[in-house]
Amino acid sequence: MTVAISTLGCKSNQYDSSALEEALRRASLRVVPFPGPADAYIINTCTVTGKTDHESRQTIRKARRSNPDAVVIVTGCYAQVSPGEVSSIEGVDYVVGNPEKAKIVEYLLNGRQSSTVEELGSWQEGTPWTLRASSSSGRTRANLKIQEGCNRACSYCIIPRARGLSKSLPLEKVETEFDTLVEAGYREIILTGIHLGAWGMDLGEGIDITSVLELIEKKGYPCRFRISSLDPDEVTEKLMDILKSSKHICNHLHLTLQSGDDSIIKRMKRPYTRRLFADKVMDLFDAVEGISIGVDVIAGFPGEGEKEFENTFSLLSGLPVSYLHIFPFSKRHGTAAAQDPDQVDQRAIKARCERLHELDEAKRSAFHSRFIGSTASVLVEGVRDRSGLLKGRARNYIQVFLEGADHLKFQMVDASLESLTKGGMAGKAAPSNDGGMA
Repeated sequence: MTVAISTLGCKSNQYDSSALEEALRRASLRVVPFPGPADAYIINTCTVTGKTDHESRQTIRKARRSNPDAVVIVTGCYAQVSPGEVSSIEGVDYVVGNPEKAKIVEYLLNGRQSSTVEELGSWQEGTPWTLRASSSSGRTRANLKIQEGCNRACSYCIIPRARGLSKSLPLEKVETEFDTLVEAGYREIILTGIHLGAWGMDLGEGIDITSVLELIEKKGYPCRFRISSLDPDEVTEKLMDILKSSKHICNHLHLTLQSGDDSIIKRMKRPYTRRLFADKVMDLFDAVEGISIGVDVIAGFPGEGEKEFENTFSLLSGLPVSYLHIFPFSKRHGTAAAQDPDQVDQRAIKARCERLHELDEAKRSAFHSRFIGSTASVLVEGVRDRSGLLKGRARNYIQVFLEGADHLKFQMVDASLESLTKGGMAGKAAPSNDGGMA
């Protein structure tokens, strides 16, 4: 049997799909690229916005068009939150909730004839760690999910309903996962989770995400590690001290700001202020050489007038952030924000997104320009871009495009950063085990 997997959404979903792919191969099923053709399709969906719901539905229909006779299994957060909606899509054979992902291979082999979406409460009593990945789809970098779920009840977010309460992979098991991925030859490991900064909350007093970072420093692995994202209030002095001196952890953080106006932050039920965010950004910028600081921001949250938006825009304009991820507010059924009477006009949301995208371009250009003429340690990926250039990532997340032979693929190389280019920087490579500040 051939199986094709399509993954939408976050790095945690990408990790789950890698684990599913491994399980399929162990069961002697052949995994082929999506959209196949294949005998079976697994669609690992996302529901963070209305747009991702739509993209999930489109992907399901694409699978059905590729092979009308195939078995179609839909899993992930959209399947967990809206199983009835998913099952009504023509051609869907199984709707499998997040706690049941590990059983998908069994369903394919045994021909189970019913959908299954468990209540997330049953997940809390067991464990979300039965589906594990020791490899990833590429040889360059691997996502490692060490945390699942979220306890924060942000007024706009549906993800706690899709993923349940926060759960942490114990530190000794994190170490085992590190050892496995390093032995498999990965050059970069990305620490991921639904709420990564909550890692350790359920493991005992004095244990937090810095415990994982200290383990990395202690072990001295021959690869680099990247933190996927944190909330602003989770950037502690201890974390900054580790980043400042680390040779193993990348100088790159992505912070989930969402709004730079205190009244909107309060309506979002987020636990920080614009002042705290600004202080954390400046502290990181001053402490960690060459750091890249990315920011999530939502445009058009209920109650956001021109004044509130300008507070966000001016805050981001005045801080040394490197790039923005911009999301138009999306009403999610069952959330408090969806019921808020102060909804913002869609035209205003679109205009604000356009301004933020312009700011994003300016921030990226300014950040990249700082490194013209410098040397960066670049992890070269296994694929080339459309023009035939090799591409890779510097430690601080700059996308670098290089001329070079195939033997540079999957290698860490020193690259001189020469100029700005669309999507990143152009560089010239020379093999190296070391690297510059970027």
